Amino acid sequence: VKGPEMERTVLKGLPRSAKSYGSVGSSKIRQSGAVPANLYGHGLANVTFTVDGRELRRCLDHGHHLVSLEIDGATDIGLMKEVQFDVFGDHIIHVDFARVDLDEIIVASVELVVLGTAKGVGAGGTLDVAQHEIPVRGKAGDLPEHIEVVVDDLEIGDSIRASDLVLPEGMETTLPPEAAIVIIHAPAIVVDEDEKVEDGGVSEGEGDGAGDAPDSGGGEESSS
Repeated sequence: VKGPEMERTVLKGLPRSAKSYGSVGSSKIRQSGAVPANLYGHGLANVTFTVDGRELRRCLDHGHHLVSLEIDGATDIGLMKEVQFDVFGDHIIHVDFARVDLDEIIVASVELVVLGTAKGVGAGGTLDVAQHEIPVRGKAGDLPEHIEVVVDDLEIGDSIRASDLVLPEGMETTLPPEAAIVIIHAPAIVVDEDEKVEDGGVSEGEGDGAGDAPDSGGGEESSS
């Protein structure tokens, strides 16, 4: 169980022109393959800019949420705070970055990566990933790109808890220590209906009419 340190990725941004604002301007930006973006925080003026959509998607796919932003000759460390997708969830349509210092304490979510095949799965159990992202708190410069857990030795009934995670020095998860991260569940037990009958269960049709009143044997009253 380990947490590799994140490699700092550089994203180059282009300042937005006055004509690029509004729905029409934003639509043209996206059609060109770029994504509208915003940088804010630390009491400084907001910066609106665009980034290459492919480069931004590559950052997300590799867990690089903390990046070096180079915009118009200036460099800032930005933490992705909000990423908006289109209605189909396929394309990024906007992204917000917050300025941070590498020594600043931040709270962020880091992707969980599960490695290996649990022994319990080979024995018929099922792997349940209870936390796909791990909330962490610590210095921005120590933020890992993802957190790995190796499940090879887990048997049925075993689990990995938050207290088992190994994070970079000074970084901690905000989850309770006992919070389950990965669990190996026992296989579901399927009961054969025929076995139920052999064990004394009631088979289909058996006992029909058991609650009927006994026949008194009497017919219609005869006349005297």
